[in-house]
Amino acid sequence: MAKTRAMLNKEVRVKSIREQLSHQKHIEHAVDSIVKIEQLDPHGENFSNSLQKYKIAAELRLRVSAKYLPDLKSAEAEVDSSDDGTLTITWSKPEDKA
Repeated sequence: MAKTRAMLNKEVRVKSIREQLSHQKHIEHAVDSIVKIEQLDPHGENFSNSLQKYKIAAELRLRVSAKYLPDLKSAEAEVDSSDDGTLTITWSKPEDKA
């Protein structure tokens, strides 16, 4: 199926948003918050407050990223072999099959 002008424009917009959010490092900050949570002392006096703070920060950053960077669709592979030992691998997106 040929791509329409709207589909091409959407691809450009999505790529642009992905690059912009990549530069803002939301995912890296969320990972940093997770590392900080792992390093918290469970017997410390501010454990609950610190845990809640880092947990909320990580969740919000991941939500922002997920809103603009939805999960990419998976790809499917079809593998065919011939009698001469040649393998042919055909990659397709799930929506291409419909």
